[in-house]
Amino acid sequence: MKKYLLNEINILRSVEHPNIIKLKEVVDTKHNKFLFFEYCNGGELSKCLNKYKESHHTTFPESYCQHLISQIVSGVQYLHSRKILHRDLKLENILINFKDESDKKNLRMDKSDVKIIDFGFSRYLNSGLAKTIVGTPGDMAPNLLLKLGGLDNNPSFGYDEKADIWSLGVICYNLLVGVPPFEAKTYEELVNKIQKGEYKIPSNVNLSIESISFLNSMLVYDPKKR
Repeated sequence: MKKYLLNEINILRSVEHPNIIKLKEVVDTKHNKFLFFEYCNGGELSKCLNKYKESHHTTFPESYCQHLISQIVSGVQYLHSRKILHRDLKLENILINFKDESDKKNLRMDKSDVKIIDFGFSRYLNSGLAKTIVGTPGDMAPNLLLKLGGLDNNPSFGYDEKADIWSLGVICYNLLVGVPPFEAKTYEELVNKIQKGEYKIPSNVNLSIESISFLNSMLVYDPKKR
């Protein structure tokens, strides 16, 4: 835990972007480290999505998703330009800050700012490929998921920023459809669905051609084509 905490501090001190959480201060005491971040009044994006679904009985409109995803992509693009892999992108690691209390109350996602958080698993990719398996299985790129379960014995295993791109696809699908693209009760079922590329757009969800194309360009099994 100490290793990941120090890693998060080091990376956050080296970055500055409007869609990445700002680390304000680190205070050391005898037994603890206290990290002070900028305040985000909307909490986790996952909770905003759930509240919206409960109150509107549907997921976000495309305009909201576009507003959110464009900011997330901007932050991730910045990280990748600095050779930083996030490695744990998911709805829970995106915070929301609304412009005012009225927008927060009405969940006006198009009036909010996105902040990417939780850089404990992040790392620089200055040379070669990353090999350590970290992240959340449901949001994890296929090659990492196979390695996690001992299903990939390739000695030359490794991954790059394309793993983050897969996770972006999962986030985008969640926002547009309201549920994860690959739902399973067991690890084996999850792997099987991802290997087959079994994700569908429900018939009651009307997405534009652009949104479908965007999803299909990220949720690609082969990282070279992602």
